[in-house]
Order: sequence, then structure tokens, then C-alpha cells
Amino acid sequence: MSAGGISRLTVALGLAAVALALATLVGLPTPLQVVAAIGILVLLPGQALVRLIQVKDLALGVLLVLALGLATLTAVSTAMFYLAVWSWQACVVTMGVITVLACLARARQEAAA
Repeated sequence: MSAGGISRLTVALGLAAVALALATLVGLPTPLQVVAAIGILVLLPGQALVRLIQVKDLALGVLLVLALGLATLTAVSTAMFYLAVWSWQACVVTMGVITVLACLARARQEAAA
């Protein structure tokens, strides 16, 4: 636990979302950019959202990380496409913002507990 009862994992997820979003946007070498993009587009948002519902079963948690991450990415991409504002950079930033917002909501849950 860190100050205020907020777990280090919550803080780490939020910081990783910001760092990976920036790393993806600055133009890393292709193999590193792929890893950063998968993290920021699927894994981090999924993990942050799963932590909000506090799943105890490990297998279900892993499945939900992938499912919620992909569902969120699909919803964001589809909305951007229909609004005619789709770009991969905007998608990366939006998924990073969703991850940070989910981490802030989790931090609020942890502080209240």
C-alpha cells in the first residue's frame, strides 16, 4: 500500500498507461512499438477495468482482462469510425485515458475502504 491506502498496482497501472501511450506515439522501433501498442490498447485497459469489479478467480480474471480490453478497444474504434475522427494516435490516447480513469476510480474505492 502507498500513501492514502491506494495500492501500488493501481498507481503502476496508471503510470504505465501514460508511459506506454507516449512511447507508442513517439515512434519506437517496430518490435517495441507492437509490444507497447498491445499493452496500451488491450492489456492495461482490461486490467484496470477488471480491478474495478475485483474478480477473485485468476482464470476468470485473465479472461476478463482480454475480453474487457478488446471490447473497450472495439467500442472506442467503432465510435471514432462512425464520428469520422478515427486515427491510431487518437485511439491510443483514448485507451490511455480510459485506463487512467479506471485507475482513478479504483484508487477512490481503495481510499474509501
